Amino acid sequence: MLLDESLWAKYKNEDDQQAREKIILEHIDLVRYAAGRIMVMLPNNIERDDLESYGIIGLIEAVENFDYQRGYNFSTFALPRIKGEIIDYLRRKDWLPSGMRSQLKKLMQAKNDLKAEKGKKITEKDLVKLTDLDPDRIRTLEYYQNISDNISLSTDFNGVELIEIIAADLEEAVDKLEKEEAVELLAKKIDRLKEKEKLLISLYYYEELTQAEIAEVMELSAARVSQLHRQAVSRLRGMLSRSKEYF
Repeated sequence: MLLDESLWAKYKNEDDQQAREKIILEHIDLVRYAAGRIMVMLPNNIERDDLESYGIIGLIEAVENFDYQRGYNFSTFALPRIKGEIIDYLRRKDWLPSGMRSQLKKLMQAKNDLKAEKGKKITEKDLVKLTDLDPDRIRTLEYYQNISDNISLSTDFNGVELIEIIAADLEEAVDKLEKEEAVELLAKKIDRLKEKEKLLISLYYYEELTQAEIAEVMELSAARVSQLHRQAVSRLRGMLSRSKEYF
């Protein structure tokens, strides 16, 4: 039995709007949690209140579409939808400060010019020379470019628990398990990843390093780390979705 099942019954069966309002208020911390996790990745010109406003839209949609009688955990059902609304908002919004946007365009043009030179390896020194930007600024721009790419691809942000990411696509299956069972099953599947993928998962979710820090540890580009991350999570989803241990 869910803690607030009587409220769900009143709302879903009797269209009790007071029950609906109470359900939303009881789960408002999910919005604050999602907005906070995303906010730490963004520049200072983004207002947290804006993220929470769109997160509330996702929460309301989750409340309206949730089937409490199926016995699933509402938080697992709602969180991906809350984050989805926030990410959709960021995708529509040009969230980089105007000065940073123009510098980023300059940096991307310099990279494209260097790529056009056959056999030319792109180095930070070359980028400094072509853009007149200092190395720290270039690294900052690349960091935000990586976040922008993640938003465009609707991928996940630092600090999100891996089990939560898997649950976003496999919520029904994961909800059939106790959390301890889900974590144990996930650990088994992680062991089947390639060595680089296992290392990345460990550094990203358990050591909580940023993508930039992981790139340095693994001696890879930030873009390659992002690609490996998506690849590893995709492989885990595939292994879990095919696992008979869910049923």
